[in-house]
Amino acid sequence: MSEMNSASRKWVFLTLLFVSISIILATVLIHQHVNANFPKKCPNKFVLNGIKPDYKAIEIFSDLTPTELTTVKDFLVSDKNLNIVASEATVNSNYIYMIELYNPDKKEALNYLDHGGAKPARVAKAVVFRGADVQPSIAEYLIGPLPNPTWYRPHSPSTRKRVINFSSRPTTIPEYTALYTHFLPKALEKVNHILEESYGYTYHNCTKKCLTVGEVAPKGLKSGERRSWVMLLRQLEGFYLHPVGFHVLVNHESSNTAKWAVEKVYYHGQYFISIEELITKYDKGSITKIKLSDSSRESSGYNRRGAFRADTSQTGPRQYEPEGHRYRVDGNFVQYMPWTFAFRISYMGLQIFDIKYNGERIVYEMGLQDVVSYYTGNDPIGSLFRAMDSGWHFGADNFELVKGIDCPHTATYLDTYHFVNSDKPLKYPNSICIFEHNTGVPLRRHLEDEHRRGYSFYGGLVNYVLVIRSVNTVYNYDYVVDYIFYQNGVIEAKIHPTGYLVATYFLGHGLKYGNKIFDHVLGNVHTHMINYKLDMDIVGTSNSFKTVNLQLENTTVVWSPEHAKVMPTVKHDLKKTESEAAFKFDVRLPYLVFVNENARNKWGAQRGYRVQLTSHGNPLLPEDYEEEKSVAWSRYQMAVTKRKETELYSGSIYNQHDPWDPAVYFQDFINDNENIVNQDLVAWVTVGFVHIPHSEDVPNTATACNGAGFFFRPFNFYDEDPSVASRDVVILRPGPPGSGETRVSWWTEQSPTEPSVCLPDIQPLTYNGTRGPV
Repeated sequence: MSEMNSASRKWVFLTLLFVSISIILATVLIHQHVNANFPKKCPNKFVLNGIKPDYKAIEIFSDLTPTELTTVKDFLVSDKNLNIVASEATVNSNYIYMIELYNPDKKEALNYLDHGGAKPARVAKAVVFRGADVQPSIAEYLIGPLPNPTWYRPHSPSTRKRVINFSSRPTTIPEYTALYTHFLPKALEKVNHILEESYGYTYHNCTKKCLTVGEVAPKGLKSGERRSWVMLLRQLEGFYLHPVGFHVLVNHESSNTAKWAVEKVYYHGQYFISIEELITKYDKGSITKIKLSDSSRESSGYNRRGAFRADTSQTGPRQYEPEGHRYRVDGNFVQYMPWTFAFRISYMGLQIFDIKYNGERIVYEMGLQDVVSYYTGNDPIGSLFRAMDSGWHFGADNFELVKGIDCPHTATYLDTYHFVNSDKPLKYPNSICIFEHNTGVPLRRHLEDEHRRGYSFYGGLVNYVLVIRSVNTVYNYDYVVDYIFYQNGVIEAKIHPTGYLVATYFLGHGLKYGNKIFDHVLGNVHTHMINYKLDMDIVGTSNSFKTVNLQLENTTVVWSPEHAKVMPTVKHDLKKTESEAAFKFDVRLPYLVFVNENARNKWGAQRGYRVQLTSHGNPLLPEDYEEEKSVAWSRYQMAVTKRKETELYSGSIYNQHDPWDPAVYFQDFINDNENIVNQDLVAWVTVGFVHIPHSEDVPNTATACNGAGFFFRPFNFYDEDPSVASRDVVILRPGPPGSGETRVSWWTEQSPTEPSVCLPDIQPLTYNGTRGPV
């Protein structure tokens, strides 16, 4: 019996062992089968088929590191003569507003980059607000050499006023803290009952259904003033669309906050000389009162509402790179096929330096100078607001980008570091993206039709481009800033404003100044004007500028003399002085061509590049009318000047709050009327559009249709289209007659008709969205 039990147990064990082994083998086979058919992860590699680029540009154009920023701060604070506080600044302190790289002198930079000369010293620029002085002032200093500074000296370009009014400084955290945390809550405490009765929201000691505040600029009506109209808005998602029509005019000129005062009050279209006058008349019932509904509180946000007729919950298309990135990023240096360039983020945003195509420099510097929006309206906010974003630290507002929305998932994301309006360097994670993508339109293509129901060949070049992007959020508006590099030698600079409108309370004759876009809300007419600096080097720095236009000519038909024809002919016009090369907005632009008169292509033409604008903007103010002087560059679609180290920027961070006597007056760049033949030239390019808001701007202005920029494109620079060297070309030819075959020629690792299958490495969506200490 025991032997039978033992045998039985043995058979059970063997059976279980067999079943277990079978399951394991089956699992392994299934796993191998699934893995054999499941797409692999796309690689992340860069294959360089060419000469390793010169990385010298990294050394002289890279932004200051967090360590360098801290070193400069400590160096200045340690000098007791400057009396600068290290932290916890107030309006009446001496404190650092900004530290950033000071670009090297161009001649020194080129001598280093091209001729093996000495490397330019690495120098920082610091802006200090000296509120503690008997006469408060603004001071700028150059500090060097980095990384171990030994000197500093005052900095004041000769083209700028020697003395900058303290009142023209950008608004800073110490001032905001004093104004919004201390002064306004106390000043508005007395009108809390008016706010609650009129709007259902309060400001003082509020915990729910609160009002928030916003200010506009310039701060006053004449030079030297610092008087701000502050508006109240309901603190809801998208609060810019919830103005309530209550404003106060605050005089905060003094560095002594105890001297600040409310000078005017605006309530429902009525002006009062003080808060006390408003309270007295409101309580007596002698003014027009308002009781604002709360019906639109959910309509200014992004929550989904409504439905498309043909709706779907399917995920949209995504980009992938089957062989990995075809570009390389080393710090602030980028290489993409024929292109190399360096970049940095200045106070005015993304700047591109030392742009080369196949090792030949085309552009020394390309970058934003200012972005302005001039408004109109029938209340203090709309009628006064003239936004010049250089005065609102535009460049330091490049917040984190959202992967898959702001840029493709597969893009390269880079952190940036700023010391602006802070007492320490701040890190902005993932705030620049670089990516290659297919524009969806061939760069060029042709089908050779034989007119016999056949073809002799098809040729097409995929339009892959490289994009470097930042998105700068300056309060209500978000600006998508792009520089795009095409394989045929074209560079495109482009900007798309999106985000919320600055809207005002709809009252009276508001429709003269825009459209009603929301409950009680006027979308105010405004202009977007964007200025770029383009410092080109066409086969060196000795360049000239000409226009190429068409003019009509009467000609006799040679083979039939009794007939005549009118035909357009090409006219070249060399511009000799700066005043001849300044094109206002009332001029229809010809071809704008920069050439090297001593360099010719294979066909004998002067090698050149052309500026081509994509813009439909117009200035809104007459020349030299009040605030217009601060943006005098906006008079010109393009102006060409001789490059000078004293004319580096078309505007200034101080122009916003003193536009009547601007620190930099661009018209002076042209008034000296320098010779521009065979000189180092700069083009100042202005693009933009007029925005008449409409209901579809709610919740946000869309990027579609709202953009402007320019192309910098070859004009006889090459002997033929240089993109003929691209491996992205595809040629199709018919096979033998009657075979129905197609012969395909391509030069990449994968046939475009047999793409590799892989999955991009897309991680779950995460977002920090904040800037913080390093």
